Amino acid sequence: MSRNPEKNAQVRESRKKQILDATLSVYIRSGYHGTDMDIVAKEAGLAKGLVYYYYKTKHELFTELFMQMFKDGFIFSETLINNLNGLNQIEQLMAYTYGMFMENRENPRMMQFFIRAPFDAYAIFTAENRKEVADKSDMHRSALTDIIQKGIAEGFIPETNPSMAANSFWSVFVANVFVYSRLIDGTHESAKSSKESFKEVVCFCFQGLGIERDVWNACLDKVFADTKAGG
Repeated sequence: MSRNPEKNAQVRESRKKQILDATLSVYIRSGYHGTDMDIVAKEAGLAKGLVYYYYKTKHELFTELFMQMFKDGFIFSETLINNLNGLNQIEQLMAYTYGMFMENRENPRMMQFFIRAPFDAYAIFTAENRKEVADKSDMHRSALTDIIQKGIAEGFIPETNPSMAANSFWSVFVANVFVYSRLIDGTHESAKSSKESFKEVVCFCFQGLGIERDVWNACLDKVFADTKAGG
């Protein structure tokens, strides 16, 4: 007996999710040019023909993967931003980066993807839509720029170039998270508490903005206490 249309749709979405999940894992290890459909099929535990049934080409497969990851990243970033109400800008920076830090503990592949994506977008998207794609892949640094700009205007952050400051802040954060979590294999330290580990990750980020240690450390305590209180 053939499946009904609803069941067929469920099977189709489940298979596509399985293929995209496998593609993400392979992409993180090997990049766009190091990934082919044979490797994706093996990673997914599916016949290569079935992968081609859903995605006719590698380019089609990666286009959908990138757009899905950009969508997931945007939703995640927006959720963090929507939870910043009532905080000053230093606290906002702390809360935003703490949210990313904890997400990386649970789902390291998201940050792994966004580290690689800017280097491969040129091979997947046309010149016409490349700027839109670049903006989407830069969403976290853009969010930091907005917070820093407002922090300067409010007097919480010393006068500086907001965009360049955000770029430095984000670069140091990613580099330190990479060391902390060993993003290449998705593991992280376990001997220290999440608060102490996070403090080590962001220490130089806030110092680079010219914010006194006592100031940002107090913000860390507040954000961490609020996070614990909220469950």
